[in-house]
Order: sequence, then structure tokens, then C-alpha cells
Amino acid sequence: MRICGVICEYNPFHNGHAYHLAQARALSKADYLVCAMSGSFSQRGEPMLGDKWSRARMALSGGADLVLELPALFAVRPAENFALGGAALLHAMGATALAFGSECGDLAALQKAAALLEEETPAFHAEVRAELAGGATLARARARALAGTLPPETPDMLAQPNSALAVCYLRALRALGSGMEPILIPRIGSGYHDAAPGPLASATAVRAAAETGRWADIRAAVPPPAYALLREAHGQGRLHATGALDTALLATLRAMPLEEIAGLCDVSEGLEHRIQRAAWAAGTREQLLAAVKCKRYTHARLSRILCAALLGITREMALRYPAPTYARVLGFRANARVLLSHLKRNAALPLIAKVASSGLQSDDCFALDLRATDLWALGCASAAARGARGDFLTSPVIV
Repeated sequence: MRICGVICEYNPFHNGHAYHLAQARALSKADYLVCAMSGSFSQRGEPMLGDKWSRARMALSGGADLVLELPALFAVRPAENFALGGAALLHAMGATALAFGSECGDLAALQKAAALLEEETPAFHAEVRAELAGGATLARARARALAGTLPPETPDMLAQPNSALAVCYLRALRALGSGMEPILIPRIGSGYHDAAPGPLASATAVRAAAETGRWADIRAAVPPPAYALLREAHGQGRLHATGALDTALLATLRAMPLEEIAGLCDVSEGLEHRIQRAAWAAGTREQLLAAVKCKRYTHARLSRILCAALLGITREMALRYPAPTYARVLGFRANARVLLSHLKRNAALPLIAKVASSGLQSDDCFALDLRATDLWALGCASAAARGARGDFLTSPVIV
């Protein structure tokens, strides 16, 4: 059985994602496509626009056969951890291929970059340290150090979001010793963060359109089933509003002792002091980020740290869970039941369909997923949608 894996967020699912899934199936010659999809919060530390079950339904309607939840402990982490968590989950499912997008169409160049980052030479390491000493972020330092070793046509590879993530996927395959075949799919359409509308608009553009009610732009950018689900969720008050959790975040940080802030994932070099001072003065999440921001830390890293504070993701927890220990089913296609039966017999991790009977409620990583779902719900406009225990009350989607 050939299984092609895809690591994704689908925030929300759009035409570019549908193209990617179609290409993944064709290029991998897979019998089934399995998605490892982030749940309630994104890799940038922000709440998703739609809930994880509606986004799973979009993916299934758009070409996926099975959608598993990438645990929040890996979904809200730097690119290396995000990629390793997703790749480890799919590897445990017996995936034979891993498909990913990139602005760079040169798989050999991506693999060379991945090998260099996994096995840093003394010269490369020295150059990275020199860049860090000059105030560069780690990502920028690595990008500059790599520029002199890659083909002339790919000097800014790590400055391109999808290419940088592709390198992380390839590093994850090396670290896992996985035999999954890497399937490179050149990105089409607008840039990752481009807010321009159109048939191949980015997820950023679709979210911006949803924020301002530009439904004609959304209709052009997403497949019809995804459009219908978004309109339905909007009408029922089930889309997450920007800034809806700001008060909860500020209350959490103001109540946290300094040592607890210091123990959050990715906090180092005394950053806890800046965060605490900013939390006392800020009135919104964006004001907090602006106050903490400095040359040394990217906006995305700081945003993830704030999400870690809200959810309770500590450095100690991350060390205890280097890889996912379960596979949570969010949804599947009715004609993929053979795949589910195969995975129940052969997967290296337990397949969880019902939370109540999972036996994982006391597992810290699983409890984090449940907490993330409940916190996400508080950002919905409808009071009925803000109830807790969504993971216990919602069954996997079947399309």
C-alpha cells in the first residue's frame, strides 16, 4: 500500500492546497493521501480561522483520504520541530512518500542545504556564529551562511517560507532515518504572506478577506465545498475573531511568576523580563508583541512564545515528548476504511478516534490538544460555539 503524507495547516483550505494534493497523488502514485494537520493554533502561534473538524472536512473534500491532528506541542513550534513532529507522525503511519511545496524547484539543492544543516562543517558553524554575534536571528544567520555553498540560482532559499520549511522536512527525514520518498511540488500562485486576492490567493489573503467580509474574493480563491463551509461557519458565528483571546493572554501572563515565563518553550537570554514588563503595560496582543520585539527575535518566534504561555507549553514538556505518541483521527473519506483498518493493524502509534475511550486524558501532550480546542472556542462570536469539551462531543468527520 502506497501512502503519501502531507504536513499542513489549511488555514483555510484554498485552491493552491487542492492543486498540491492532486500533484501529490499523481507524483507519488499513492493509493491514499494522509494529512498531518495542525489543530487549533498555527505554527506562527495564532488561532486558526476555522475549527479543526471543518478544516479536516475541507481537506477531505479537496482530495485527502485521512486527516490526523498534528499535536499542538509540535504545531506551535519552530519550523524544525513542526516538521519533525509531522514527519514522525506520518512515518509511524507507514507513509511511503512525503509531499511538500517549495518556491525552489531544485530538490537536489534543498537536500544539499538539509545535509549541511544536519552535519554542520566547522567553517559553516563559524560563519553562523559570526552572523549571530552581529545580531542576526538564527534563521537569517543560517541563510547567509548557506548562500555561499548553494547553486547561484538559489542563494535566498532559506528566506523563502516554503523552501525553508522544505529543508526542515528533508532534515526530519534524515533525523528519523525514514525511507519516505520526498516529493517536491513547486509552489504556484502568490507568495505565502501575499494579501492579494485571486484564484490562487494565499491563506493569508483568504483570512484577510474573511475578516472584512469580502466573500466574492473568498469564492474565487477556495474550492466550492470549502467556500460553503466557511460561509456556514461565519453565519453560525463559528469563525475565530482576530484578537478574541487577547484578554485571556494578558491575564495569563500577568498572573505568571517570572520563573514560569522563563520556563516556556523558546524563552532564553532573559527574555522573560521583557515579556513580563510588556504584559503589565500592553492592552492587546499586538501591543505586547511590539513592546517585546527586538532585532534578535523574529515576530513569529515571539508570537509562538505568547501562544506557549496561553496554552502552557513548557520547555520541560517539549523535552519529554520529542515525537508524537498517538495519532488522533479528525476525519476520513468513507472509501478509505481499508486504510484505517490497515493502520489499526500496522501503525507504530495508536490510532485515536474517540477521546473518551482513548485512555490518554492524563497524558500531558494529549491534554494540551484538548486545552487548545477549548481555548480556541472562546474566540467564536456565537455563545453556543464557545462551549468546552469539543473534543469529547465531536466525532471524526466522514465524507
